[in-house]
Amino acid sequence: MPRPAGVRNHNFEAKRSALLDTLTEFALQDDLRRPSLRQFALAADASEPTLRHYFRDRQGVVIAILEHIHARALPLWDVIKTGADDTATAVAEYFRVTEAGLTHGGFARAHAFGLIEGMADEAVGRAYLENLLDPALEAVSAKMDATPGRPETETERKAAAFMMLSPILVMTLHQQLLGGKEASPIDTNGFMTLMQTWLASGLGQ
Repeated sequence: MPRPAGVRNHNFEAKRSALLDTLTEFALQDDLRRPSLRQFALAADASEPTLRHYFRDRQGVVIAILEHIHARALPLWDVIKTGADDTATAVAEYFRVTEAGLTHGGFARAHAFGLIEGMADEAVGRAYLENLLDPALEAVSAKMDATPGRPETETERKAAAFMMLSPILVMTLHQQLLGGKEASPIDTNGFMTLMQTWLASGLGQ
C-alpha cells in the first residue's frame, strides 16, 4: 500500500541527511553556478519528486545546503571564538585559522555559493546571512570580546569583525574563484602580512 501524500517514511531524517551530504558537495564543486532542481537531482542520483519530498522545492534544497554548511562550520567558529593574550595575537590567530578555512576548508566556495544564490532569491539571501556570513562575523567579534585590550564597544567589535573577515574573503574569491591567480596575480603572503600588521596596529590603539 503506497504511503499517503505528506506522510514521512520512517528513516526520513537519515535519508535527508545522506542526500544533503551529496548535494552540498555538488554545490561546492569547481563549476559554481545556479543548478536547476533537475541538476541537483541528477547529482544526488535521485528524482525531482524525491527532492521535493525531502526539501519541498529548489529553494528548500538551497536553504538546506546552507544550513548543512553552517553545521559543518561550527567547529571552526568555536576555534575562532577563543580569546588571545592581546589584540595583535588575536589578529594573527584569526588570520591563520580563517585563511586555512577559506583556502583549504572550502568555505570560500560556500560563501560564493551563498552569494550567488542569495542575490537571486531574498529568502535564500536571508538564509546565507543567518547561516554563514553573520556567524562568521560573530565568531571574530566574540574572539575580540574575549581578548584583553579589545575594542571597547559592541559596535567597535563588529566593525573589527568586518575589517578582519572582508580582506581575507575578498582576496580568496579574487585569486581562487574569479581567475585572479592567472589574470591578476598578487602576492597573497605579502598581502596577508600587510593586512595583519595594519589591523593589529589599528586595533591596538
